[in-house]
Parts: sequence; C-alpha cells; structure tokens
Amino acid sequence: MKIKVSTAIPDLLVREALFLGFFSDERPPRGYCGWVDWRLNGMISSEIAQGRIAGNFLEKIACPFPGRIPVSRLLLFGLGPIAELTYDRLYNAGFEMAKTAGGMEATDVGLPMPAAGRGHLQLAGMTEALMTGFFDGYAREPERLVSMDLEIPARPEHVSDILRGLERFRQRAGTAGIEISESERVADGTDADSQEPSFRQPVETTL
Repeated sequence: MKIKVSTAIPDLLVREALFLGFFSDERPPRGYCGWVDWRLNGMISSEIAQGRIAGNFLEKIACPFPGRIPVSRLLLFGLGPIAELTYDRLYNAGFEMAKTAGGMEATDVGLPMPAAGRGHLQLAGMTEALMTGFFDGYAREPERLVSMDLEIPARPEHVSDILRGLERFRQRAGTAGIEISESERVADGTDADSQEPSFRQPVETTL
C-alpha cells in the first residue's frame, strides 16, 4: 500500500477515484469538498439544497465522470454533523470507504482528510483513525491492499499533522508493506480566497 501526501488542488489531482467526506450541517460544503463543489459549478451544493443528499452518517453517493476535475469517479460519504464527529466515526467511515473501493476494484484513490483544520479533533488522530479503518476494511482481502495507491491532498499547513497521523497508523498496523511519502505538486497560482470561501489563504506552490 502506497500513501502519498500532496498539496494537489482538485484540478491537479489525477486519480481514478476521489472519495470526499461531507457533513450534514455544512451547507454549502467546506474544506476540500467545498473546493471540489466550486470546481463543479456547485453541483454538490445543488444536490444538498434540493434534498437529494443530506450528509447523514455513512450516506454514500456516486458520481461517475464528474467533469472539470481529472477523476473518473467521485464518491461522497456522509459523516453526519461536524460537531458529532469522533475518531470512532472516522474509523467506521474509513472502513466503509475501503469496502467501496474494493467493490469498485479501485486501486488509485484520492482521499482528503475530512474537516482538516476545523472541528474539535486533532488532525493527526483523525488521520490515524480514518486510515486504520481503511486498512481494516481490507482485512479479508489483504491482497487487494497491496496494490492500493492512495493520495491525501492537503493544505500545506496540515501536511505535518497528517504525516504524523500516518506514522502512528503504520505503527499500529504493524506491517512493513505501507509506504508513506510526500509529493511536491505545483498549484495553478490561483488565490483560493477569491474563489472558494473555505480556503482562506492562497494555495502554496510547494510543500
């Protein structure tokens, strides 16, 4: 299993599938999900406003070939209210994401950390919980986990906490088959503050 942490914006996240967690009490969605929503001309916000999706815990919505972002499949996972987010919920969400990836036979996945920089939980602990659940979701099919190539796009100021959580996850998993790396990405030079309200600072060009 390869895990890469990058600062890839949605336009540069070239993956087979993108898994996004979103919350029932964030309308419009925020964080990386909010940025993707902006890139998709408010598609996610529109579905929420029309009551077709709600963000209830473990709600799952598939959007094949979303356009405007270079992924083939977009999967939305409801996480309930952000105020009720716990490490256990993140573990269960990761477990469900792994089952979904396995069912899709997806081995090339982008997975931003939901609520990074928001809420009351520590980002390192959130990362550890989500990735432990993802890893355990493959317990019955470990051979599929070997080919998993997963990228965690993040804001530059969140990278160190995410890497710390990944190291704790790797120690807990007790396996040498997990490769963790940072990947330097070049952003498009746009000012996120002028585009999407959840990103209050300009996108950095390097890690």
